[in-house]
Amino acid sequence: MLETVIRKSIETMVKFLTIVLLLTALGGGTYYLLSMETVEDVKVMGKLQISEQYGSYVMASQSKDANYYAVVEGKVKNNMKKPIKNVFIKYVIAGKETSATIFDLAPGQELHFNTSGVATTGSSPEYDFVGIYYD
Repeated sequence: MLETVIRKSIETMVKFLTIVLLLTALGGGTYYLLSMETVEDVKVMGKLQISEQYGSYVMASQSKDANYYAVVEGKVKNNMKKPIKNVFIKYVIAGKETSATIFDLAPGQELHFNTSGVATTGSSPEYDFVGIYYD
């Protein structure tokens, strides 16, 4: 009888310790995965802006083949603890490289930027972020 009680208490303790170990492993794994998230040193967020352009020799009502002018407008944020200089943000719009320049960006500062414009014939050209370069 005493042996049965001891065995049941040991089984209960083993189950309890197994649950505690599983919860600890799950919590540790979750903490590890969440701590792996890295903050980018310099974060760039941009979107394409399109405007329709008409030639000076053609009236707007007569134009059938409109030309478009595309720029990338966005924000850049310095997440480092030091200032950076000469920030070049490069994009490719309709196969043509374009960029924006910011001369000084303080720690934690967020600024708006516009790239140089690119003339296109399409109203929704493809665009890609090439990269950011700074001193």
